[in-house]
Amino acid sequence: MDTNSDETVCSDLKNRNVPCVFCLLHASKYTCPKCNANYCSVECYKSEKHLRCSESFYKNCVMEGLSDYMASPEDRHKMVETLRRMQDDDDDEYLDSDDDEDEGDLTDRMQGLDLDSDTDKIWEKLTKAEKDEFQKMISDGQLGSLIEIWNPWWNYKDNRKVKDFEEIENKSPSQMPAINKNVLPISVLLRNCKPSANIRYTVISVLYAYAYICRIYNGDHLNTPIDSAKAILELCDALKTTQTNNSVSEAIHSCLHKTDGDTSSSQISDKFKLSLVQDVISIIDGPTSAPSFDYVMAALSDLLKLWQEAIQEISKELKKVKNDEKLVSALKSKKKSFFRIEKKVEFLLSWCKSCGLDLRENLDELNLEFCALSSEMASINKTKQQFEKMWGGKRPVKKKVLIEELT
Repeated sequence: MDTNSDETVCSDLKNRNVPCVFCLLHASKYTCPKCNANYCSVECYKSEKHLRCSESFYKNCVMEGLSDYMASPEDRHKMVETLRRMQDDDDDEYLDSDDDEDEGDLTDRMQGLDLDSDTDKIWEKLTKAEKDEFQKMISDGQLGSLIEIWNPWWNYKDNRKVKDFEEIENKSPSQMPAINKNVLPISVLLRNCKPSANIRYTVISVLYAYAYICRIYNGDHLNTPIDSAKAILELCDALKTTQTNNSVSEAIHSCLHKTDGDTSSSQISDKFKLSLVQDVISIIDGPTSAPSFDYVMAALSDLLKLWQEAIQEISKELKKVKNDEKLVSALKSKKKSFFRIEKKVEFLLSWCKSCGLDLRENLDELNLEFCALSSEMASINKTKQQFEKMWGGKRPVKKKVLIEELT
């Protein structure tokens, strides 16, 4: 494969104007933080085609982020006062014959609720008018400023050749997960044999799945360890089975195929899936121009912590449902499978500690794979646009019935 030609394709792709996926008329200027769809204006962002994604994303993020946003008692008091004013202003506009029931003062309804943790209960206490106003604020983008889009720690790069002496010990970003210090060398785990050369491809597929859940959960994947663990297993067969990959392309495409087959990922764009390949490259490339596998160790250490916390959550659930034999059996089975995966992540950490630099040998293949996928995506989008232009819309016009049987 000609490396220069692939680099040219990637360069041309970056300079290409990507059309808005909703109107297909103008070049996109922005990217949706949830589904990564390209759009050109606020009108397209709030269009019916995107309404479900935007509303659910902002509502969930805002409700989950209340504890961070209202860090002080003063902030909490302001939020309650704001909601109460919304109620007073909207009572005359929204109340009708179906809403005669007196909902009571907002302060009374919020009595006893913890604004840091009872976000779901707070939402249930709001009246229809308050919920409608909240949804309106979401659609207008007024609440967008409350949501901070997570910036992956592996995007930090320090390529300076000269550094202060004090900076040498602290060369990685503060957001980088701590590297597990209790990792055994691979020679201890495999005393009588050498590790397979294909382990590196397993690591690549695992890193792809890790980047996926980090971005999907906006960096909060550890707050929902069981759900995050399930999302990884749906994407990466290499963790839950003995399946192995034999090349970089096979490792990446196995994850892409799983994402394409997941009906719950219909909101995830091809551009987002492609960006995950770039994330894998950044993690393997490390924080500096000098050879390093610190980012790989940090990612796998974070993944190990995720599995350990998921197992702890299952143990807590087992104590709560100890009288339900059927549920106890299901939870024990899940805990056992999670324990096996935890040991597999520990094995991958051990391999990376001894052979992590070997992953850098695959950086060129990963970059070529990224370019090939980019070219394929550009070709598909171009063909799609040509068909839509010919059809005059996203679907061909249905042919009229020329001959109809009369009854």
